[in-house]
Amino acid sequence: MLARQDGGDVRAPSHLIREYEHRLTRGRGNSLFQVPHAVVDDTELNAGFITAVDQVALRFELTMPSGSLRLPAFHTCRAVLDLERGAGDLRARQRPILDGLHAALLERHRVLRYGARIAGFFGQHFLTGWLQGLVAALVVDFPKGCYAFSLRHWRLRWVAEELNASCFLDAALAFCRESDLDREDPRVRRILLRALLTDLRRAARRRTPLSHKWARRRWAFVVLIPEIDNVHGPGRAFLGTFEELARDEPSQALLVLAACKEAPPDYAVPLGADLTRPNGIADKVFAVLNEGSDEPVRLVVLPTEDDDAERTAERGLTTHPGVNARKDSPLDWLRPSALPFLAALTAGALLAPHYIWAPQPRHPAAPPSCVTVETGERVGVTDGTQCDLAVPGARGEELRELERQVSEQNAQITEGRYRTLVFLAPLSLQDGVYDDPPIGLQILRGAIAQQHKLNSEDRQNKMPIRLLIANTGQYFRYGSLDKSVPHSPDVSRMIIDRRRTEHIAAVIGFTQSRPQSLDAARELDQAGIPVIANGVTGSDMVGPNSPQRYFQISAPNTRVAPILADFIRNSPTVRAFTAGTPHAVVVYDPTDAYFSTDLKNLFVDAYRPYGGIDEVTYSEKPGATTPAAIATDVCNKVTATQGIVVYLGRSGVLPSLLNAMQSTGGECQPPQGSTIPLIAESAPIAFQTDPRKTAQAYPYMTIFYETANAPTQDYRDPYAQFTRNFATVFGHRGADADAAGGFDTVGIVTQVIENVLPTSPDSDVEPNDIYLWLTAHGVSQYPGASGVLQLDGRNKFPPDKAVFIRQIRQPQGTPATLLSCGILPNRQNPARWGTGEQTFPCLRDHT
Repeated sequence: MLARQDGGDVRAPSHLIREYEHRLTRGRGNSLFQVPHAVVDDTELNAGFITAVDQVALRFELTMPSGSLRLPAFHTCRAVLDLERGAGDLRARQRPILDGLHAALLERHRVLRYGARIAGFFGQHFLTGWLQGLVAALVVDFPKGCYAFSLRHWRLRWVAEELNASCFLDAALAFCRESDLDREDPRVRRILLRALLTDLRRAARRRTPLSHKWARRRWAFVVLIPEIDNVHGPGRAFLGTFEELARDEPSQALLVLAACKEAPPDYAVPLGADLTRPNGIADKVFAVLNEGSDEPVRLVVLPTEDDDAERTAERGLTTHPGVNARKDSPLDWLRPSALPFLAALTAGALLAPHYIWAPQPRHPAAPPSCVTVETGERVGVTDGTQCDLAVPGARGEELRELERQVSEQNAQITEGRYRTLVFLAPLSLQDGVYDDPPIGLQILRGAIAQQHKLNSEDRQNKMPIRLLIANTGQYFRYGSLDKSVPHSPDVSRMIIDRRRTEHIAAVIGFTQSRPQSLDAARELDQAGIPVIANGVTGSDMVGPNSPQRYFQISAPNTRVAPILADFIRNSPTVRAFTAGTPHAVVVYDPTDAYFSTDLKNLFVDAYRPYGGIDEVTYSEKPGATTPAAIATDVCNKVTATQGIVVYLGRSGVLPSLLNAMQSTGGECQPPQGSTIPLIAESAPIAFQTDPRKTAQAYPYMTIFYETANAPTQDYRDPYAQFTRNFATVFGHRGADADAAGGFDTVGIVTQVIENVLPTSPDSDVEPNDIYLWLTAHGVSQYPGASGVLQLDGRNKFPPDKAVFIRQIRQPQGTPATLLSCGILPNRQNPARWGTGEQTFPCLRDHT
């Protein structure tokens, strides 16, 4: 630390440091820096210590004289400050932090980042498809597992010691974005600067013989602080933190040169140089740096101008020769690359499997299109035998079993003509996301049950139906072309490429309203392939910008939202739980614009004239506002208003919200004998198939939910017939409205195909023929399990689609149907809903 004797110019120390900075920068024809250095200037960095240390790390990377500087410990600790922890148990809280750190690691290491792309590339070629699983395990899953293991057991253990934690990931919970520690807390400062010093010491060590930097000189790192007089400035904070660490940790790799005008801090120990000697200061500094000292900060008192008549310091700055850094040379890479290359070549020649060079068959099978993506899911298209879309382990058992059933059904079509329907939907979840299975799996079961029924019947113009399963990944992420990631899988393109070889007639499923699903429908529409969706309710899916060849058998939000509002307003059962016109506590996802936010807006417009509304936001995606974070708020609002919770989010997250409310306590635990009412537009599969278990799991809740059908006592009811067909294939597994929708979709498309067949001149059916028949003739009065259905040129979805609202009664869990409106499976279109004298008009689409 530089200071001037009393009577001298107090600006001189700062000027000297500025001159030193000028000496280290480019100039005099030299294109390289002499040593890596950074400046911490209070006048420029006014955002605190974090900004200062970020600037120091960045400047060190930018001013390296040769090669590149890696700061893994610093960037790891720094990334934690910007990450949010999860909810749940310890591992669940750590998972978003671990995922964020791994993503940052991939950004810093291109080799690891390209691992997933290499695995995907191999999976798209039949010559290398067998390598895909091996490559994915070696370059994606195994490195990530090793990285997580290292963070939990030995890596950066000193961070855990700083915060009295057992491992780094435990400590990360204490200084992440939502932690109790402030970003300017002294412990956070120590962690960041110590991490930087750790990396600098590693960078200053001698290189190994296999490094291309082996011939470089060892370098030091310099931090310049022109002024530390502001006790709250980043310069003073940086120097003070450095002084604390340097007492216990070696700091030879870093030299901090600071200047002060006023009284120096207490930890600056006087150098004790003889100012009467021309080189007294220089000799003393040299001795201290070489002999070592327990005092990390030395105060160098510069003589006044009168004591330095010969101006040796100024003359030394102008005459001292420059130090030129050695430039990189291509030959530097020869030694470290030759030995590994020869070793790899030898190992490849000795260990490579013989079948790589074996002759290929003349007619190879169609290449598989199942690709493992960075989320760990497998996306693509399969007939159940070509490749496997299910992830390994228990999480993939349901999809793996459905693939087996589809392959068995398809195998029964041994000869003659057939047509293929592709079930396209999200059929998997990312690891660590909510555990309720994707709704598409249940809808696919309904499609398989209809395929079994149709292919086993004898009827005129029979056309056997073959199924393909297409998984887009969670959130429909890989359903269409992503222009921002041009090399990512495009499942719609995979379907289009198989259109002729697989005799594809239409695409069914979809199951979710998202921008990505609408993009997939547009991509298929441009290729002339019609889409008949189910479980899709977003207004934009059937709006003016909807593709021509897109249809759906589910009711849109424009029908469902007013019915929900009318039911809550008038239902005597709901009013028994509430005070007056029920106050609605609406829970929705503001990031889910096509489904949740759209439904919320329509519901609020319909309900606001009649009752009060509170809006509570959450998100289905990790890292954002989770159900655990809003449970207390929801319970407090619904208890204070004696209202009802109106859940307008995805069904997969509803159990997480209910579990969070159950564990919160307080207002979420009503007195014995009373419950909190909740109505959901989208209910999980288990709620519908096992209401008794649902009531037992959530005894403090009375749950209502909207659905597309409800069982009746009439065995002739199309829904009753569907349940018998479903049980033929799936035995004891329960059927529900979602499975009924998949059942109806396959039935509608098959009816159109067999209607088109006699009019086709070459006894063939093209995808566009189905679209033309639907627009010209349409399907009318189709007796579906989910109601009487109609699709034609003017109706992209069935008008007055049947809508039911059911209740799971406490404590027995017996289900009851409270509202039945629309064209029901028995072909009735009731004018009113309710029982006895308490009935209310059924809303029609035009009303």
